[in-house]
Amino acid sequence: MPIQAVQHVRRMRGGAQSHLMRADDGYFYVVKFQNNPQHLRVLANELLGTRLAEQAALPVATPELIWVDPWLVRNTPDLTIQLAGRSLPCQSGLQFGSRYVAGLTNGAAEIFDFLPEPMLHQVKNLEAFAGALAFDKWTCNANGR
Repeated sequence: MPIQAVQHVRRMRGGAQSHLMRADDGYFYVVKFQNNPQHLRVLANELLGTRLAEQAALPVATPELIWVDPWLVRNTPDLTIQLAGRSLPCQSGLQFGSRYVAGLTNGAAEIFDFLPEPMLHQVKNLEAFAGALAFDKWTCNANGR
C-alpha cells in the first residue's frame, strides 16, 4: 500500500513543478505529479535511477510512491500545474515522491531552494553531496533535456 499525502506545504522550484507534501508516515516528500510539464516518463526515470543508485550504495533521497487523494487536490487551491499560461489541477492518484532530506525546526520543515553556505558544516556526507551536485549538472539536468 502506498504512502498517502495528507498536507500540501508549498510549491517547489524546477521544471517538473513538484510540490512539498507531508505524508501519513510522518515524513515530507517532494512530489512530482503524473501531469507535470516534463512528461510522465520523468517519474519512471527518477524512480528507476534512484533505485539503481540505492543498489550502488550511493546516498540518495528515499523514493516512494505517494497516493494523492482527489479530495486533497480539490481542496488545495495551490496543487496546480502551470501550462501554457493556464493553471491545471495536479493529477490525483499515484505520484513519485523523494523524501525531503532537510531537518525540522520547531516541528516545521526547513525549506531551502539553495543550501545556505553557513549550513554546509551540517551536511554529514559533504563529499557525496558535492558529487551529487556535480553529477546533476554534468548530466545536463535542464528540464529533461
